[in-house]
Amino acid sequence: MQSNPSQTLLARWTHRTNALPRDARDTLFLLGVSLLLMLPLFVHLPWWTSALVLGLLAWRAALAWRSAPLPRRGVLVLILLFSVVITLWDFHTVLGRDAGVALLCVLLGLKTLEMRSRRDAHVLFFLGFFTIAANFLFSQSLGTALVMVLATWGMLAALVNANLPAGRPPLRQSLLTALKMMALGAPAMVVLFMVFPRLSAPLWALPQSGAQAITGLSASMSPGQIAELARDDSVAFRVVFHGQRPPDRELYWRGPVLSVFDNGVWLPDPRQRDRATLSPPADLHLSGPPVRYTVTLQPTQQTFVFALDAPAAAPEIEGYRVQWLPDLQLVTGRPLDHLSRYTVESSPQFRYGPTQFSPALRADEALPAGFDPRSVALGRQLAAQAKAAGQGGAFVAQALLQMFRNQPFRYTLNPGTYGRRDGVDQFLFDRRAGFCEHYAQAFVVVMRAAGIPARIVTGYQGGRFNPVDDTWVVRQSDAHAWAEYWLPERGWVRADPTAAVDPARIDRSGATLAAREPLLGVAALG
Repeated sequence: MQSNPSQTLLARWTHRTNALPRDARDTLFLLGVSLLLMLPLFVHLPWWTSALVLGLLAWRAALAWRSAPLPRRGVLVLILLFSVVITLWDFHTVLGRDAGVALLCVLLGLKTLEMRSRRDAHVLFFLGFFTIAANFLFSQSLGTALVMVLATWGMLAALVNANLPAGRPPLRQSLLTALKMMALGAPAMVVLFMVFPRLSAPLWALPQSGAQAITGLSASMSPGQIAELARDDSVAFRVVFHGQRPPDRELYWRGPVLSVFDNGVWLPDPRQRDRATLSPPADLHLSGPPVRYTVTLQPTQQTFVFALDAPAAAPEIEGYRVQWLPDLQLVTGRPLDHLSRYTVESSPQFRYGPTQFSPALRADEALPAGFDPRSVALGRQLAAQAKAAGQGGAFVAQALLQMFRNQPFRYTLNPGTYGRRDGVDQFLFDRRAGFCEHYAQAFVVVMRAAGIPARIVTGYQGGRFNPVDDTWVVRQSDAHAWAEYWLPERGWVRADPTAAVDPARIDRSGATLAAREPLLGVAALG
């Protein structure tokens, strides 16, 4: 009777493993546990981290298999220095969640290559338990928890082995001892779970990396695909005004400007970045008394720098170069990945944009063919009425705002899903329910259909005063979308259709964090 090749291979492997010295088998077991506790992290860390750690563990396993000596410490120091350099190159820092966990995994792999004493083994165990906890910085799912329970069991068994005479007890006995230790700790865990205060966010929450989804503003907007808008009360930035604060209706914190309408999605004009400068646009003219304030911006992993319309100069942010775009955006060359503080001086009364029509305005007139035919027809009708009355774009804009104000439009955070191709038609003529994104988009589409350049501006509007530390707090729930349209001799003019439907959304003077009305802001754009 012929034997199964796989069974033969397994028998040889088992025989070879049993022939190894006990310390080599314990080392292989510890390496297996180390790999298990780092596996869930590999999907969140750069490829070079996973490759380097796997290489270090494989190297140590080969040394244990052959009972070969460990490498010299100088080699490990060179690998560590290389890891620090590549971490700085990839993350621009060695601090923070992603960079810190990447280095932690590398250190764990390196420590397996210098286990020369019981002290070294204990350091490895501590690194292992710390890495188990680090997994929950990325995921608190049931699957992650189960894998970490197994990893904890294995690490405890290895710890039992390290504190008993060499060769005793058998690994099976160490696993049973570790299981009993976990069982003894389970009642305390249950009690802590029941009595520990519940937090509004995960206990392990940290700022996310740029590769992950971020709640708040994004560089695109697709309002028709959002079925229900979730509230997010997390802080976007804090402001300290040096002097009198402008009224709420003037607090427009400018962010991404969206000019390109592509298959139901609004995007920035890519040509704007090519024309970034360190000085304000030449067509920006400020008037009225300036407002001086200091912003403390939370890490966003985006390049937007928020300031009141309109700043007199680009702010200085340590470690970043802030530039102007022609559409009055302030941007940095790389994502803002840590807490940033900057001081700005803005003038709420301003004028900007070309006073004569130019080819650059063509992008702000374009509409995709075949989209929203009823809205296009409305724009053409309003353009004909304006022409008959000897009026221009201001007539069309006021007619639209009057329509939002007088007809039964409704502001809601739960408008349901609108289609991409005819979403504006459905909103304007059928359901008439939406939030600021829907109103801004409908305004811009109709204005463009009337032959008037228009675009969407996103950012934050308003905020609330915190009497505890005398700061003005702007939250993600204050995110907002409004519109701009172009007029000859005047340039770009702000229009906020949401204010016509729900004035309370825009003017909330006197509201504080201690006594706030229901939030009516946008929690996530795009």
